[in-house]
This record gives sequence, C-alpha cells and structure tokens, in this order.
Amino acid sequence: MAQRDLTPTSYMILGLLTAKDWSAYEIAEQVGRGVAELWPSADRQRYNAPKILLERGLVTATTVTKGTQRSRTVYSITDEGRTALSDWLATQTTPPALQFEGMIRVIFAHQGTIDDLRSTLTTTREQAARSRSLFVSHAQRISAPEAGTLPQQNHLMALANRFMIGHFNHIAEWADWALEETADWPDTVQPATTHRERTMSILARAIDDGSS
Repeated sequence: MAQRDLTPTSYMILGLLTAKDWSAYEIAEQVGRGVAELWPSADRQRYNAPKILLERGLVTATTVTKGTQRSRTVYSITDEGRTALSDWLATQTTPPALQFEGMIRVIFAHQGTIDDLRSTLTTTREQAARSRSLFVSHAQRISAPEAGTLPQQNHLMALANRFMIGHFNHIAEWADWALEETADWPDTVQPATTHRERTMSILARAIDDGSS
C-alpha cells in the first residue's frame, strides 16, 4: 500500500535509488538537474527526505570512507522501498499545478506602471529561455554516446524532456506575444476601455482554443 503521507520528493528519491546507490550529495545533484523545475519543493526537501525514508525502513544507509576523503552516507533502496514506490505509481496522480509569480504580476498590473508590466513580460521571456536551454542541455546529455546518467530510463526522460521544452517554449512565445500586444498601451488602465474590442477578440480565441 502506498504511503500517501510521503511527498513526491521521497518517491522520486526512491526512484533514483532503483538505478544505483547514491550519497545524499549525489541525490541532491540529481534533483538539481531539472527536477526543481518540475517539482520546486524537491529542492528544499532533497536533504531531509532520505532521512525520513531511512526511518521508515524504505532505504538503508551505509557510511563509506575512501582513503583520505571524508566519510559519506550512501543510501540503498530496500524491498519495502521498492514496494512503496510501485504502490505509489499505481495510485491516481494529483492534478498539475502551476506556480507562476509573473502571471500574478500581470493580473494586478493595473496597480503599477506600463514599464513595470513590460519588465515583467521581458523577465518572464528571459527566464523561460534560460529554463528551455537547461532542458536542451539535458536532452543533449541524455542522447550522448555514453547515454547519460540513467540510460535505462532514457525513453522516459525523453517524454518528460519533450514536455518541459514545449512548456518553456509556450511561456517564451506567450511573453513575446504579450509584449507585442501591449506595445501601444499608454498605461495599464486605459486599455480596459480603449482596447475592449481587441480584448473580446482575444477571449473569443481563447474560448475557441479551449473548446477544440
């Protein structure tokens, strides 16, 4: 039975451990390779989660020392951990959620200046482009001759990578469109009346796209 009180971060770590044993540092390093963009809280939980898994008996911990190097704790998944992961994968996933501060700023932009709005849109586009480049680099590493860190999962990584690049493409394209759309706005207030016809046209298009 899946342990539903565990976070997806914990199950992600169990998933990583099915491939090989990892130290806490190596787990954190893997989380930093794009997972934070999928599950932001993973970045905060990546050091504490292994300890919780250890308390549950889902992983074991071994202290390893090599030569003069400082000792490190290496985690291994247990049979109970594999069962918990399999059980969790068989449960229904929660709906996707979007955490997007820039969009909140857009919604309330009428309380700021047009320059503030354009700055938010420009920053959003730049951030999306950087994140897209990150996943392009992941795709290049995965497709390299040495087959990346987890070659047995490349087919699954490809599915996720395609989504993430498309996701950030969409944000960047939207920001470009929004900058063009607001290019002739004198401020963030008047367009509510002066651009009403255009606003209705945009909403009609959104309704059509959402109904198709």
